[in-house]
Amino acid sequence: MIKHFTKLLKWLLLAILTCFSIHLYGQNTQLVQGQVTDENKEPLPGVSILIKSSKKGTVSDLNGYYTLNAAPDDVLTLSFIGFKTKEVPVNSRSTIDINLDPDIQELSEVVVIGYGTQEKSHITGSVSRVTNEQLDQIPLSRVDDALVGQVSGVNIQQTNPTAGEEPTIRIRGVSSITGNSNPLIVVDGIAVGSDFLGSIDMNDVESVEVLKDAASSAIYGSRGANGVIMITTKKGKEGPTRFSYNGYVGTKQVPDNDVLSSVDEWTSYVRNNNGELTDEMEYINLLGTQTDWQEVMMDGGVIQSHSISAAGGNEKTRFRAAGSYLEDEGVLLTDNYEKINFRVNVDTKVNDKIKFGLMVNPSYTAQRRFPIGLHDAIRQSPWLPLYIDENNIQYVNRLRDGGAWADVQIGDYAQERMFDNYDLAAGMPVESGGTSISTTSNTNPLAKVLESDDRRTQSKLFTNTYLTYNIIEGLSFTSSLGGDFRYSRNNNWTGTKATRNGVGDTESIEYTSVQTHYVTTNNLSFEKNTSLHSISAILGFAYEQWNGRSSRIEGAGYDFDYIQTIPSTNVTGANTNEYAEALVSYLGRINYAFKDKYLLSVSLRADGSSKFGSDYQYGVFPAFSGGWRVSEENFLKQSDFISNLKLRFSYGTTGNNSIANYQNIGLLGSVGAVFDDNALSVGFNPLNIANPELRWEKAVEINPGIDVDLLGGKFGFGVDYYSRRSRDLLLLQPVPGVTGFPSALVNRGEVENSGVEVEVRRNSITTQSFRWSTTANLSHNVNKVIEFPGGDGLITVIDPKRASEWITQIGSPISSFYGYVMDREIDPQYIKDPYYPINAESQDVYVKDLNGDGVIDTDDRTILGSPYPKLIWSVTNNIKYANFDLSFMFQGSHGAKVRNMDPQYVNNQFAGDQDYTTDFPDADKVVERIFTDDIVMDASYIAMRNLNIGYTIPKNVIGKVGISSARVYVAAQNLIYITSKDYRGYNPEGVYESSGDATSLTYGYQRGAAPIYRSVSLGLNIDF
Repeated sequence: MIKHFTKLLKWLLLAILTCFSIHLYGQNTQLVQGQVTDENKEPLPGVSILIKSSKKGTVSDLNGYYTLNAAPDDVLTLSFIGFKTKEVPVNSRSTIDINLDPDIQELSEVVVIGYGTQEKSHITGSVSRVTNEQLDQIPLSRVDDALVGQVSGVNIQQTNPTAGEEPTIRIRGVSSITGNSNPLIVVDGIAVGSDFLGSIDMNDVESVEVLKDAASSAIYGSRGANGVIMITTKKGKEGPTRFSYNGYVGTKQVPDNDVLSSVDEWTSYVRNNNGELTDEMEYINLLGTQTDWQEVMMDGGVIQSHSISAAGGNEKTRFRAAGSYLEDEGVLLTDNYEKINFRVNVDTKVNDKIKFGLMVNPSYTAQRRFPIGLHDAIRQSPWLPLYIDENNIQYVNRLRDGGAWADVQIGDYAQERMFDNYDLAAGMPVESGGTSISTTSNTNPLAKVLESDDRRTQSKLFTNTYLTYNIIEGLSFTSSLGGDFRYSRNNNWTGTKATRNGVGDTESIEYTSVQTHYVTTNNLSFEKNTSLHSISAILGFAYEQWNGRSSRIEGAGYDFDYIQTIPSTNVTGANTNEYAEALVSYLGRINYAFKDKYLLSVSLRADGSSKFGSDYQYGVFPAFSGGWRVSEENFLKQSDFISNLKLRFSYGTTGNNSIANYQNIGLLGSVGAVFDDNALSVGFNPLNIANPELRWEKAVEINPGIDVDLLGGKFGFGVDYYSRRSRDLLLLQPVPGVTGFPSALVNRGEVENSGVEVEVRRNSITTQSFRWSTTANLSHNVNKVIEFPGGDGLITVIDPKRASEWITQIGSPISSFYGYVMDREIDPQYIKDPYYPINAESQDVYVKDLNGDGVIDTDDRTILGSPYPKLIWSVTNNIKYANFDLSFMFQGSHGAKVRNMDPQYVNNQFAGDQDYTTDFPDADKVVERIFTDDIVMDASYIAMRNLNIGYTIPKNVIGKVGISSARVYVAAQNLIYITSKDYRGYNPEGVYESSGDATSLTYGYQRGAAPIYRSVSLGLNIDF
């Protein structure tokens, strides 16, 4: 890390020194300075200011100020998108304040849509846009994390907020049962996997558009069923080369939490409730050791990010080059993530007919993960020391378990069983009898973490090139070729001290994969605008192919930790895998506007996927949408109150093919068998039931909406209602056991997501020196099963050891928690040892007899809640006064629940001492706590997601050293995070999704979720 950071500092220093070395030109030049503003006297940042007939110039800073050297008879040329180019003679003046006039034809905001752009005023679908104004200053390692709360209808859930791990993103709910519900990610026109967002530098992002309704995303047909997130990266702009640096350094930590009890707290609890200390607590206080496992495992970390870019160009060629380095140490003990990213964009206009461009984006990420679940890391008793030392070694029992601890030395990891069988009266360990205090035979959690090593590295190359030929005015042809290459390597090591079984559990696993993905598109575009009509159309063809190869090798039987590679003598398993996938697409769209007020859009896409049989490979996805700009009618056009009123309606069909490759054919897997001659023979067994009739999962959606701006844009809002039905779901249907398989992949079932989204904008106060704007959004979604194969009431279990249940019922969400309703706790007199272990809770509880038959049985189970929120919302404020600026966002989620298994571990609910006694009279009225709503907890929260306070250094201070603008800021995340009183844990957003155990049918299962953290960073932006 230090090596990379040093290189970046050298790079930055070289760039600054280069800037300082630029000499003033001419002998008769003078310093000219001033401020560029708009028609309302508001400052305009980023305005290009060139000396006419030369390449000398500058760019206005964040407050519109500029400084440059010019001759008395020079002429300044100012240009800025959305405003008319203006020429201003110097006339020997040293201060020139300039107002730019808006260009009405250019002022309309342009929104990126699939395979093109469109004026925001002509959008008829549900599209939200987020520009990167301060997103790159949020101390986060991933682009998608920065989008939390930015767009209505988009729920970004911190299911695993360890460094570098991707969140769960849902746009308008969960649509698929077996297939994933992730949105399609498109970067500069190329569809990539969601994991790609971890390798993008937020500083390279210009804007993010979210296509939410089917009419907007149908142009991506096969993969638009779950919405589309489109990322547009920054490109060069005409003007002198401009260097920028953006960096921050900060700390991350986990807020205090009362999940665990200390020895002192439990001592007081026992004394107050039992009247005196038990033998266990007497011994623990004698031992005199306390460990705060939260502090040990959640040790906090540092996050730092450094990015530098250079951009500029002339009227023919524009470029931008950028490089960045990020390190995120996370908050867990071994959590660490590093990212190195480079990006180059070049766009060239050869002549009036031809232009082409190239983008190259290599990146490298390295991650060391926390190797166990958090529940496992903090479950052991607070009296257990980390290591054996000169004080606690006297309590180690070297007599028990056949002398298993006879060789324990100072510096060894401490284990609970070492301290059992202590004779309090004699003051010494004994071979049997005495007082035992261990609650588990597991090894020390610190050993589990430090003696294991779980690392992931990934090298990626993302590139795209295009050529556009203008055939005639308004008609052009664009051909592009791009894609990505990625090499991934995962290494997992379990050392000799990482488990209680020592050498017997040592293991080394290496997994490598290589994937190439390329895509070519060829589009014919037409655009024509007259005084009455505006029409744009696109007709295109696209082809994509993925080729991949992976290998996995496993080794075991290591006697020491010095060598972690896998010699041939230690190999216990190995396999390789290859796959290929292809997608062929034909697409077309027409956008039409009459008199700039009657709007229509029609699109059609046909996709052919190699994942389906030859008769079902193609899916056709039509869509249309219309709009009426009522504010352009004569009866409203002159209104001073309503400045914009647009009614919208859309209808569209999208598809989903998110299943594994080759599921439509019969697959075979190798199997070994030993016959009478003891020779090993290899054969093949079927792996699935072939289904050549597998076809596209489709979603049909309607979306009426309204957009309103009042008082000249000082207040505005948008409201959308949607109803999306996903049909022919790709899901695993249970089949008779005589087939040899538990399930088969079929097209069955129907799910509906419906809801309302509201976005509100308000520019509360705007003066020359003070601005305050507020945006808010809220989303309400209802998920409902309309049809499900096999009838009603499918019960699903995620973990046979702790068989918590979910139920899928028609009329309810895809997954609902299922079980018993807790009535009350068991009286402590019937618990074997109510005062030990520390933090303990009884294994069983009384439950309610819901059907009133006097018997507690499976008929008393009921739906206990849903894992999906009923309401998500956010409010963002942006305030600017003089050179100071402040922005902050509050964000919340309400109505979701989680099945939190952590208390079973943390509170020792499965400990034998927490079972009821033999004379308990009501054994037929209780069930295990984990099958009740006691662990189904309210996952609602309210958080201050982001806070950013900045100060722009005055121009007269920094201009002397060649810096055009500089801003220092403090950024924070999750300074406030309020959970429900019902929730007991570290992360109400956390969901366990390991090894494919969790699907939509068992969503909301929480076990060892990484904690929500708090971060504070200091940052710097420099332009020169």
